[in-house]
Amino acid sequence: MDRSEISELYLRTGPLIFRRCMKLLGDSERARDAVQEVFVRAMRHAERLRADRGCLPWLYRVSTNVCLNALRDARPAQRQGSFDERVVGPAGPAGEPLALSRHQLLRLFEGFDQKTRQVAVYALVDGMTQAEIARVTGTSRRTVGKKLRAFLVQARRLASEVGP
Repeated sequence: MDRSEISELYLRTGPLIFRRCMKLLGDSERARDAVQEVFVRAMRHAERLRADRGCLPWLYRVSTNVCLNALRDARPAQRQGSFDERVVGPAGPAGEPLALSRHQLLRLFEGFDQKTRQVAVYALVDGMTQAEIARVTGTSRRTVGKKLRAFLVQARRLASEVGP
């Protein structure tokens, strides 16, 4: 892709990527910064992107990583401000819903690799199916399932330690 194609990509997908970043970061200024970083990376990797191929999965994956890194690197006071929503995941073994705050979810992320974090965000925050996650992340559905199960075991453990 050349610069004009990247500019066109930004015009077409920028608002979608902004909404994605806003959902994860909860702050419009930080979301704008994240969108800018996503498209800077698109410029850096322009030779790998093709206008005829859908770039949205790549942009979606990069925006997730940029936002997760921003959350991880944020000062504790910044983290606290954007973690008031509850993230509800699949029901536990007894049918009780798993509910973690974004702050707890971020704390939990620290013990997992980047791909597992992506899988968790796509499943728990975005409500994507394992097949959709596999397509977006470029992994098998089976790998997605294993990573999600490992994450949920730890999440349930954390939720039970904290209590309702």
